[in-house]
Amino acid sequence: MKSSASLLLIVFTGLFSKSFSQQATRELAPVRGHYKQLQQFSPKPTPSNGELDKKKFITDNETIARRLSLKPFYLYNVNPDAFNLPDAPANSSAQTRAELNYLRALQETRTQEDIRASLFYADVYYNLRVKPGDSTYQLYRRNLFHIGRSIGSWFNPQTLPVTTDFMARVWQDASYFIWYFKFKYARIRPYSIEPTLKNMQDTDWAAYPSGHAANSYINAYIYSELAPEFTDFFIKDAYDMAHSREIIGVHYPTDSECSRIFARQFVTMLFKNEKFLEDFQRVKAEWALNARESLK
Repeated sequence: MKSSASLLLIVFTGLFSKSFSQQATRELAPVRGHYKQLQQFSPKPTPSNGELDKKKFITDNETIARRLSLKPFYLYNVNPDAFNLPDAPANSSAQTRAELNYLRALQETRTQEDIRASLFYADVYYNLRVKPGDSTYQLYRRNLFHIGRSIGSWFNPQTLPVTTDFMARVWQDASYFIWYFKFKYARIRPYSIEPTLKNMQDTDWAAYPSGHAANSYINAYIYSELAPEFTDFFIKDAYDMAHSREIIGVHYPTDSECSRIFARQFVTMLFKNEKFLEDFQRVKAEWALNARESLK
């Protein structure tokens, strides 16, 4: 027979899970700016240019198997069909042409600082196969705190080791689904269609959705639940990451917007997962103790 303390703990845990599941089931903020304006153009194929729509990014089976070999930690029983993502605009569509025109305009106006920052952001990601002792281990751990980096000196893997391990597990889940959708949509890069676009990073995988953007918005949404007073900082950092991929010509704006849509759905699913909520509680406890400046 369970003790009164055990029963109270079960009740508390259930209430906690329900509370945070409801709290983090947020609506996606309305699309705005150039993302909204570009949606006014038709994403449907243009019959007169149908050959362009046959162009897909081809990924070999070995690469697909390797990318999808790391299964989700939390959402291991979620079918990718549970996500409701918009289809990528056809290569021949008016929307794709408008997006390419937008990217060409960015190319003409990007400054040296735009380029420097965007190329720096290109290296901000997490390597799921990195191990303690690897020369890049600490670098990748720090990358998990790029979104929100200005909110305090305590916002780092040394001060928040529980948070770091937690976010690495979240990235494992996200990466599985992001790669799945890249392989599904197989969208070619914008510079593959528009020869006047000069991409500033070489890529060897499909475009839709953007992994950099998706992971950045995921971090932003989760960190916003931990420190809602900094939500504007988190979202701005995620937006800047997404836009940086457009600045250097490797992603269409719809790659970025699809990533934002995916991230919101993904985080909502996480906050309905019992194991995730248990770990999130531990992260909250760590923040209660360590999320502050120190005299030491």
